[in-house]
Amino acid sequence: MPSRKLARIRSYLWRWDLRLRLVESLTWGPWGAVVGGGMGVLLALAARIWPLWPLRWLIGISGSLVLVGVTVGVLAAWLRPRSLNRRARIFDHRLELADRLTTAVEIGTGRLRAPAAMGRAQLADTLAAITRVDVRAALPLTASRRALGVAGALLCSLVVLFWLPNPQEEVLRQRAAVRQEIEEQVATLEEMRTTLAETEGLTEAEREALVQALEEAIAALEESKEHAAPEEAMAALSEAEQALAELRDPQAEATQKGLSEAAEALSDSPLTQDIAEALAAGDYQAAARSLAAFSGTKGRALTREEELALAEELMQAAAALAASDPALAEQLNQAAVAIQRGDAAEARAALREAARQMGAAGERVAGQEALEGSLSQLAEGRQGIAQAGGNTSAPRPGQGGRAGGQMGGQAGGQAGGAAGGQAGGQGSGQQSQAGHSEDAGTGAPYAEMYVPYRLDEEGLGSNVGREGGEGGMVVGEVPLPAPEGGQANVPYQEVYAEYAARAGSALEGSYIPLGMKQYVRDYFSSLEP
Repeated sequence: MPSRKLARIRSYLWRWDLRLRLVESLTWGPWGAVVGGGMGVLLALAARIWPLWPLRWLIGISGSLVLVGVTVGVLAAWLRPRSLNRRARIFDHRLELADRLTTAVEIGTGRLRAPAAMGRAQLADTLAAITRVDVRAALPLTASRRALGVAGALLCSLVVLFWLPNPQEEVLRQRAAVRQEIEEQVATLEEMRTTLAETEGLTEAEREALVQALEEAIAALEESKEHAAPEEAMAALSEAEQALAELRDPQAEATQKGLSEAAEALSDSPLTQDIAEALAAGDYQAAARSLAAFSGTKGRALTREEELALAEELMQAAAALAASDPALAEQLNQAAVAIQRGDAAEARAALREAARQMGAAGERVAGQEALEGSLSQLAEGRQGIAQAGGNTSAPRPGQGGRAGGQMGGQAGGQAGGAAGGQAGGQGSGQQSQAGHSEDAGTGAPYAEMYVPYRLDEEGLGSNVGREGGEGGMVVGEVPLPAPEGGQANVPYQEVYAEYAARAGSALEGSYIPLGMKQYVRDYFSSLEP
């Protein structure tokens, strides 16, 4: 009989324990949400100080923290182990049963010895007391209002933090753009490495140096991609560009120009039309094969008039190549002289050697063209990374006439120098009229640019003639009066149009390394009104 009463008491304790765990889950779950929401708020605040993650990631992480907090709170309520004695003590306290449950459990399990009659009476009293308990009223299923209030306040704080603009978002966007640009540059360098490794016209030592420089640049770019450092990526490309620039052949451009002039010279006769077209198209090996065809013994024999015409074309080609490739010019000239003398054997030998040298010259030119193309790609890649990182390699208006003069000098001397001197003068100390702005980035109207007289350090007129000569024209010996307002001003738009036209013409007509042309273009583009 006592065992049956104890079993009923155990059944009550089990059901009440389920009820208690449900009540605790309604309390601990919201407090878990408070902990997760607090961590989310701290994370959102930290993300406004340091560029941690994009907004969508922060929202997802914060939501996950809240969900994990609720889950941990609920699981802690349900998975927390409780022994039978522990349950008895808890419900004695919460249901005010005056330790009846604890005594009954200890008597029933034998931990507390008592006379049989007393034990039966105690179990009966306990069973009668617990049947009168209204556990639903004693353990109501209500969530913690305080926890819900704090959780709601934290949720509102998260919404506000996520809604307000975060200055670190721009940093993260720049880093993502830098990483993407670096990945593109790595792919470009890998393709460039394969191309240069197979390019003819480079020596084995040059090819190994090029491949090594590109591999080092690729490794440096991969390393800089981890923390999206545009400075390191640009430095890696600059080192690769410098390594490739050291392998330039200054004679290659002259050789290419000479071959182009030779193409023009050979285009007059149908006999050498194929050679001229191949040279003009840059297919130097085809031109060499066409030239070597005249040294063979097969095919149609030339008449004496055609031989003399061929000799004349070869002499013109030799004259065009005399400055850029004297050896090739000498062979062409020897072949022409031999043809004029009628010495077929010597002419064939000279033509074969000339064809070989033309092919070798073409390989050198092709190798340098590939090298120049690689340098241009490296420069464009460096500028692309700079733009992705929020920087620009082109000087801004107002950085001084010296920068403008240097850039303009690269663009062709007088045109670029005049452009840099006039435009850069805006930022080098020459004052505009009050109330005007010359900053192209502000959107304000452009000021008229003040054009002063030429003065020396003491404010006196400078001698623009020959020093010490009598023919020099002296502007003045006393300080010149201040120019009257409105009579020495030139609209900035007119100045820009003039030097932009000259600079563009100089860029097209002058030889500038491919890696530098973009800098000059960007500089003048930045000055555009």
